[in-house]
Amino acid sequence: MGLHKFFHDNEFVRVHTPALTSNDCEGGGETFNVVTPGTEHPESDFFGRKVNLTVSGQLHLEVFAGAFKRVYTLNPAFRAEPSQTGRHLSEFWMLEAECAFVDSLSTLVGVEEEMVRSTTQFLVDNAGAELELFSRDNERLAKLVRRLTDSKPYACISYTEAIDILQKADAAAKFVFKPRWGQGLQSEHERYLATTHFEGPVFVTDYPAAIKPFYMLPNPDGRTVACMDLLVPGPCELLGGSLREHDYDQLKSAIETQGFEEGSLDWYLNLRKYGTTPHAGFGMGFERFIQMVTGLDSVRDIIPFPRHSGRCQY
Repeated sequence: MGLHKFFHDNEFVRVHTPALTSNDCEGGGETFNVVTPGTEHPESDFFGRKVNLTVSGQLHLEVFAGAFKRVYTLNPAFRAEPSQTGRHLSEFWMLEAECAFVDSLSTLVGVEEEMVRSTTQFLVDNAGAELELFSRDNERLAKLVRRLTDSKPYACISYTEAIDILQKADAAAKFVFKPRWGQGLQSEHERYLATTHFEGPVFVTDYPAAIKPFYMLPNPDGRTVACMDLLVPGPCELLGGSLREHDYDQLKSAIETQGFEEGSLDWYLNLRKYGTTPHAGFGMGFERFIQMVTGLDSVRDIIPFPRHSGRCQY
């Protein structure tokens, strides 16, 4: 309710994106493929090509953003990631939004921050007694909820600054994975930044282009892209977003470099070919948001019927 209220109040149109798709938005290949048993080519006979369950509705949302300016969706997403941590599910609910006419990261960060703040405040106002059950003996959680809802801007640092903080802390923190520029942040790094260093929400921006998806807008430095992750105590990475590459030739080159099947993303490229705007968007795992405000250790305790590697009961 709180999420829907935020988007309604800010003139977003709710849409529904496909559960079956022929693209892998993130390019990681961690998809559940759709097959038709008993056919000569079980992966392609029914649709005429390989199809998988969606990992994200982002690319389809960009289509709607060209028509409605501000759009969002809250749909199931599926990822065949064999992780056994308390932060991952194979089936979960993904909140995603896209905004046309956005050309600065600070504007997008402002939308994300206000969404988290107003939604958390909605919970405090309408389910305060329930939240107190979780925070009654957990002062750190109570402090986090207060921080999420106060008017002070959330902390915001660049990826480069994050690496510097982590490298300086390594002697005492003894990270298993040593923080190095050009490599992704591990969960222990994200946990240190959000829980120990900032003790609250922190945006990390401008990651190296080499470790991010093809659709993100490059920064002028040629090394990084205009993106961010919001790190929080508990689930660590709560949401991620970016400015989108809106230049046809640049996007075409990025798709070719990533090695996607020829022609598979022509429909997406055509959004740029026939006219687009600077735009941006983000995605947030709904169960991770609930994990954050309840302080539960595992996201698998949030969803009624958890599906993950090795488990799909009921």
